[in-house]
Amino acid sequence: MKIATLVLFSVMMLAPSPTLFSAPFQKDKPAEVDRAEQSLNTAKGELEKAGAEWGGHRMQAIKHIDAALHELELGEQWARQHHDIK
Repeated sequence: MKIATLVLFSVMMLAPSPTLFSAPFQKDKPAEVDRAEQSLNTAKGELEKAGAEWGGHRMQAIKHIDAALHELELGEQWARQHHDIK
């Protein structure tokens, strides 16, 4: 009986457990996402100061940047709700 218990215990110790070896959540959003967000804000500021309308395409580009920033915000909210980041 002692040998069977010892063998069972050894197998349990050697078998990987998903709860022990799962990837830990990040403490904050990745630096790459933060830099992308900063780049989008910089691009938006540059376009806002650019002057001419370019047939409405400059304003459309600003709207696309706003949409991208909104998507990043939604993604960050999702990650926080699902404990991917704090």
